[in-house]
Amino acid sequence: MANILKFLVTAIRQSYHFQYSWTLPVPHPDSTSSQSPPSLRKEEETEYGVDDESGEEVNDSKFPWRDYWYRVSSLEDLDPLLPTPFQLLVRDLVLWFDKANQEWVAFDDQCPHRLAPLSEGRIDENGHLQCSYRGWSFDGCGWCAQIPQAMLEGPEAHAVNSPRAYATRSPTMVSQAADLDKPEFSTVITQHDMLYCYDTLLENVSDPSLIDFSHHKSLVAPGTFAGTNDGNPRISAEFVTPCYYMNKVEIDTKLPIVGAQKWIIWICSFDVPMAPGKIHSTVCSARNFFQFTMPGLN
Repeated sequence: MANILKFLVTAIRQSYHFQYSWTLPVPHPDSTSSQSPPSLRKEEETEYGVDDESGEEVNDSKFPWRDYWYRVSSLEDLDPLLPTPFQLLVRDLVLWFDKANQEWVAFDDQCPHRLAPLSEGRIDENGHLQCSYRGWSFDGCGWCAQIPQAMLEGPEAHAVNSPRAYATRSPTMVSQAADLDKPEFSTVITQHDMLYCYDTLLENVSDPSLIDFSHHKSLVAPGTFAGTNDGNPRISAEFVTPCYYMNKVEIDTKLPIVGAQKWIIWICSFDVPMAPGKIHSTVCSARNFFQFTMPGLN
């Protein structure tokens, strides 16, 4: 399926290595690496919230929003030749492809020079992200690679090495939806931005009261639940903090000629908070039966 089931995920925090699975991400911090670029954020835990009057971010919750990975795009929807803007937890980001290191990266969407949006820039001839305002360029680690106005000799020649000239980078990785990438599955992905409150939507699509139908209900982790009924169809539901919800439907059936079959339907949603009253919603559905193409559905 090429890049349809390869997702770019990012976290607004310092560099971490994560073990990521389709069901539950498990963090393995490694913040002492000397290889981390100087522009990676090294801030402490910051919670997601906005003051209603001032519009500024406030720390009014104890939930560690920035300790998690967030799905921001399918790779097939990103152009490696163009920077792409994205908003996550009230922070404007720019996603772009670092050709030198062959990886997707995320910067704060502002040039350290005059705070112009880097997403309105371009990928220059050297594969760097170039600001459209005065042409400052940055490599994939956030280092300033070029200041066109600076003299080639003297103090100005060293301006690119100033920490004030670094772009702020957040960690990224590519995650594969392995369970849905099997050849027997037909998969459809829809995504769009919605003017809808994150908490209202999550309460709607992942109502914890649904767990009551299960004889094998369990709490996987704080803020997470999973449940399964053992009938036919067999329905499994799981919510993974902070914004992933998964349903799996298994149907035992018997058809003429082909005989007994097990039909499987996956419905997975990723509802990423962009800002108060705004979310980026992605729904991924897959089935292992009726493998034909329908306009608008496949």
